[in-house]
Amino acid sequence: MNRTAERIRTAWDRMQAAFERKPAQAQGQCTMRARVVDGLHCELREGDWTLAVDMAVEAGGGGQHPTPGVLGRGALAGCLAIGYTAWLARAGLSWRSLEVEVQADFDDRGMLGSTDVYPGYLRVRHTLYIDSAAPQEALRRAIEQAQSASPYLHVFADPQPLSGAVVFGPRP
Repeated sequence: MNRTAERIRTAWDRMQAAFERKPAQAQGQCTMRARVVDGLHCELREGDWTLAVDMAVEAGGGGQHPTPGVLGRGALAGCLAIGYTAWLARAGLSWRSLEVEVQADFDDRGMLGSTDVYPGYLRVRHTLYIDSAAPQEALRRAIEQAQSASPYLHVFADPQPLSGAVVFGPRP
């Protein structure tokens, strides 16, 4: 196992031990804010991070930033890739390359309000490409663990409690 994999393994094992001793340390809450800057261009802020989203010119946007869908698919692909890497490292397995591909099918008529067309993804697929000399059964076990523990795989696959509110007037 290389130094990077050992560092990841050590960090994740340390987090797991700390959270088992004090489960409240694992609890958290995040707040992401999206502010319309110009047209459909939005600035996203969470903590110290600032991102931007926009829509394509054909949709009335400026086309200067990724769409929300790009970031959503990126969240899934990145979460899976990080999870696979961490679980492989924790299992002491080595790999030469690891890449995750996410594909989504959609029908934009739903986004435009067509009542007979679902606005969300019609289907989402992910593929892991891994080049490793490790035994495939050991790889399979680590991959299954990574998938069962993947937050964004569950966000995409499972119903989530969701609520919304509308406040008329500026944010306090």
